[in-house]
Amino acid sequence: MDVKLYALPASHPCAAVEVALRTKAIEFRRIDWLPTMERVVGPLRYGGRTVPGMRIDGERLVGSRTIMRRLDELVPEPALLPPVGDERRERVLEAERWGDEVLQDVPRHLLDVAFTRRPAAMESYAGGAKLPLPIGALRPAMGITARLMAQKNHATEAAARADLQALPAQLDRVDTWIAEGLLGSETPNAADLQIGSSIRLLQTIADVRSLIADRPATALTRYFPPGVGEVPAGTLPGEWLPTSAPAPAPAPAQP
Repeated sequence: MDVKLYALPASHPCAAVEVALRTKAIEFRRIDWLPTMERVVGPLRYGGRTVPGMRIDGERLVGSRTIMRRLDELVPEPALLPPVGDERRERVLEAERWGDEVLQDVPRHLLDVAFTRRPAAMESYAGGAKLPLPIGALRPAMGITARLMAQKNHATEAAARADLQALPAQLDRVDTWIAEGLLGSETPNAADLQIGSSIRLLQTIADVRSLIADRPATALTRYFPPGVGEVPAGTLPGEWLPTSAPAPAPAPAQP
């Protein structure tokens, strides 16, 4: 198969698809673009204006969930979803959908707002990416790029603050799924990848780490290589952070 993955540096849904490809031992070529470039070039290359995008022997695919379904069809094992008829299948699909439609926006909003406040932090997230321009040539435009990204993703300071307030309850949900055995198996399922990629990205924001530390949810990051990038402490105002203590983590499921 000729497989091309179109991605942005530090994109968590792109990271989820990349680990899915590696889990299935599918050879692929990753093509990194500059932020907002996907809106112009994506429709021509794979038929969409977001990432991840993919071409498989000319077939065009858009979006992490769509891509993962197709990967399961092409290489059934190891499966990213339980088989049809397995009662766990619908629950994994539900968790995957929540990870894609709800949790995924949290690190996106927080990073976009952080970049508007400290544009220089963007550079650290490009580590290892093969971009079409050298990073030095991009520095003067980082402030403008940060504002464009925030506008595209509806990342306002109000949205970021609301996301931070909601994060402990969202992590409680992930911890519960892990305790139930729905997430966190030795081989990742599609929900592990959707959710784990977001948690790994949240860990790169210094102001957020205390909300995640010692949570069972952090175990989902083990499917991924170490995260690249760092938003320094103090970029997000302390008054945005939730003041209530997180709920105790549920006990692990018994074998």
